[in-house]
Amino acid sequence: MLEHAAASQPGSLRGREFRALKLGLQALAEGREDEYAGKRLGYSPGHHDLRDCAELKVPVVPEARHGHDLGPSHRLIYREFEAEDGGAPYREAVCFAPRSSGLPFQIAGAYLGREVGRPVPELAHLPNHRPTFQRGAAEPTGPPRLPLPPDLCKALAAASNVAPASGAVSEQPARQKPAGMPRRTAPPGRQL
Repeated sequence: MLEHAAASQPGSLRGREFRALKLGLQALAEGREDEYAGKRLGYSPGHHDLRDCAELKVPVVPEARHGHDLGPSHRLIYREFEAEDGGAPYREAVCFAPRSSGLPFQIAGAYLGREVGRPVPELAHLPNHRPTFQRGAAEPTGPPRLPLPPDLCKALAAASNVAPASGAVSEQPARQKPAGMPRRTAPPGRQL
């Protein structure tokens, strides 16, 4: 939606949001979350349990109240998972939204299937980070790195078009597909 709006109206709010989102995603990919005042999220009884998430503060539009700058207007919430090969971690962008009224946290909680005020038992082992709001206080910038969940592992394998190694080499001739079975096609820009 943002990409379409940016193409049709580059100077619109949606166009600026799209460009800011791309910059935030690039910072995540390059490990530059400190440049966006990244910080780890937590849990409290009045909020969603987002202890496995962190946020980047992304400027899109200037915001001020009573003459004081409120800081970056949008939040990019993400999670981080171990790579099975020991390489760079996988980062999952969960939500990008204007920060007003806690919207990014509501969207992230809903996307992750979490209820307000209900802690996630699987996250009980994680520290519950609460911001200090003290100048100069060191706060963790990234989320805790978790093992890659099976559903994301499966989705990554499907997205990269990688077949499982078992059965990759076969002595038997390939079987014909039954009539009426759809032909497998490659995603745009890839060959089978």
